Amino acid sequence: MMIQLNTLFLRTIFFLLLFPFFLYANDLNLTQKEIRWLQNHPSIKVSNEDDWPPFDFSVDGKAQGFSVELIDLLAKKIGIKVEFINGYSWIELLEEFDKHNIDMMQSMTKDAQREAKYIFSKPYMPWKISYFVRSDNIGHITSKDFKGKKIAAGKGWSTTKTLKVMYPDAKIIEYKNSMAMLEALSTSKVDVAIDNIHVFNYLMSKNIITNIQHGGYIHLKDKGKNNLHFVAHKNNPELIAIFNKAYDSLSTDEKLSLQKRWFINKKQKMVQLTGEDHQYNMFNNLLPRISLNTEEKEYLKKKKVIRMCIDPAWMPYEKFDKNGKHIGMTADFFAVFQKDIGIPIEVIHTKSWSESLRAAKKRECDIFSLAMETPERKKYMDFTTPYLSIPLVMATRPNVGFFDDFRYLKNKKVGVVKGYAYNEIIRKKYPNLQIVDVENLEEGLNRVVNGELFGFIDTLASIGYMFQTQFVGELKIAGKFDEKWELGIGVRNDEPILEEIFEKAVQNIPPDVKQEIFSKFISIKYDQHMDYMLILKILVIGLVVVLLILYHNRKLTRINKQLEKLQEQLQEQAHRDPMTNLYNRRYFHDIASKMVALAKREHKMISVIMLDIDHFKVVNDTYGHDVGDIVIKQLAEILKKHTRESDIITRFGGEEFVVLLPNTDLEGAKKMALKIREIVEQTEVDYGGTNKIAFSVSLGVATLAENDINIEMVLKRADEALYKAKESGRNRVCVEFTQ
Repeated sequence: MMIQLNTLFLRTIFFLLLFPFFLYANDLNLTQKEIRWLQNHPSIKVSNEDDWPPFDFSVDGKAQGFSVELIDLLAKKIGIKVEFINGYSWIELLEEFDKHNIDMMQSMTKDAQREAKYIFSKPYMPWKISYFVRSDNIGHITSKDFKGKKIAAGKGWSTTKTLKVMYPDAKIIEYKNSMAMLEALSTSKVDVAIDNIHVFNYLMSKNIITNIQHGGYIHLKDKGKNNLHFVAHKNNPELIAIFNKAYDSLSTDEKLSLQKRWFINKKQKMVQLTGEDHQYNMFNNLLPRISLNTEEKEYLKKKKVIRMCIDPAWMPYEKFDKNGKHIGMTADFFAVFQKDIGIPIEVIHTKSWSESLRAAKKRECDIFSLAMETPERKKYMDFTTPYLSIPLVMATRPNVGFFDDFRYLKNKKVGVVKGYAYNEIIRKKYPNLQIVDVENLEEGLNRVVNGELFGFIDTLASIGYMFQTQFVGELKIAGKFDEKWELGIGVRNDEPILEEIFEKAVQNIPPDVKQEIFSKFISIKYDQHMDYMLILKILVIGLVVVLLILYHNRKLTRINKQLEKLQEQLQEQAHRDPMTNLYNRRYFHDIASKMVALAKREHKMISVIMLDIDHFKVVNDTYGHDVGDIVIKQLAEILKKHTRESDIITRFGGEEFVVLLPNTDLEGAKKMALKIREIVEQTEVDYGGTNKIAFSVSLGVATLAENDINIEMVLKRADEALYKAKESGRNRVCVEFTQ
């Protein structure tokens, strides 16, 4: 018995020591549906271009590049095998993807056409469009005077289509890859080449091309083109959801390691983009001077000083200290930016973020240090690529339980700083919350402590900073939003050259400098001294915890299963009409949209029957609403009994019903409608004693046409056919008019 106890003790200690690893092994928090998807898909096929370094390329058939290594890293965290498919051009890879021979595309930008066909991951890399010119043309050719110029662009690229619209007077020449564009520009076959700065940077370095320089950035109205994404088919939402969770689990060090590997030369220097002194050593943090064209240099020379507005009370990001000095994360970033652009940046003193917004509208400041793009702000500001991505959380009093779905917080008063971008976003997305404007972070948290507000929304770093400095033990973080606050530099939109200059500055921040600034303000310090007695106490306490976990494991598992079952039941109830137990209108639109998309993709038929009880108002007025309810229930039972298991029967509202018939053509739907009409006509409804009532229905039939883009178009024709049936005398079936 003692041996068995010793063995159990040793196993428990072993488990205790490994316990943290078990925790991190399951930190992706996959749903049961996502886990089942992985079990059914142990490996996936991913696109791999042959010639788009440093993001995505191949050497002797082996996939390489930043995006490739990122996918490998994510796949390792997920536990899935990846087969990279190469040997094709970009256009050919897209064709293979559309044939479902590839599961996921990498390095793709968004546009409306693609979003209608595919599912996009969260952005994993900013991707600004740059233009390049020969060194002898630097300063003479800008994005404003492309008229009559020959411009090299990628063949089949979504960006190329946009360029043709933006520059109708230019001659766009399409090339199969980036290297072909570089060669055409270098040998004067074209005047301008369009691509990403990292791509040309890499290729010029590898191929020793020295007569080309970066001219500037091209600003696209479609912001979807400013980031790279992973992309899957719409029937594989779990694949993108899993990769999103894996990406969110990456540490800052993991991301920086990849960036340094592919965007910083291994000899500790940035690859030169121009003939100017434009290099830095990543180990002593000497920053590069950004490459400015003649127009940008002249602008800064005349500008002399740049006026900046900040949020005066938003640590650890920024604030004014008691002496009026700008401190915080943005102060360090702008020390870097000021050195890059070479002229002073003057901070305008305001008392609140709202006052800063008013100053920007009046053109009293040229830039915001840290701001998120919104439709309202676009009226007077442009925005650079974000240089900070910040999670949003809600702070509450300690007695509030943790929650992960803010939609269930009904009529709770929640504070948000007045004028913040996410104030507007949260109001729209969560109308169930009562949003209360506050002047600043400290006021919002104080009102939660005093019980005036249920919670306060801000960033994880700023709320965490206040917890450590002013609200120790008084509040807690009770919920985390899925959204992140993507913040860049806001720039007055009447001086677009200034935005181009700061975009270059943002793109030029070395990853290690950015990490150094983060670490200065958001860091955890550990005591280097090792207290063995403390370790022993931790092990003993941990042992007790583990034993309790083992003891209660079965009970918790049983409770979780009961909760899952209850959640499924509640979800099912939300989709049902309470009177008939048929599906409701909301569920119909959700499932019908998916079934229409599937039918069009697989070239299958799908039809709709819309029916209505004839003279139902007379039934209610003559016999009462109780009898009317009995008639509705009787019709529901007839539809359940005389339709197929695969058909979707819906009570649309009142006396109106819809039946969705998959894999059914117009003739088949008509036969079904005639059958239903005949059965209803022969039915009598009992409503107390020997009293009976007969009723009839009118039915309209329509089927999915080749040019239909959604279920609403089919419903409209079915409704028109139903109207025709009623106009023709009721108790009959009418079919949509077809030519």
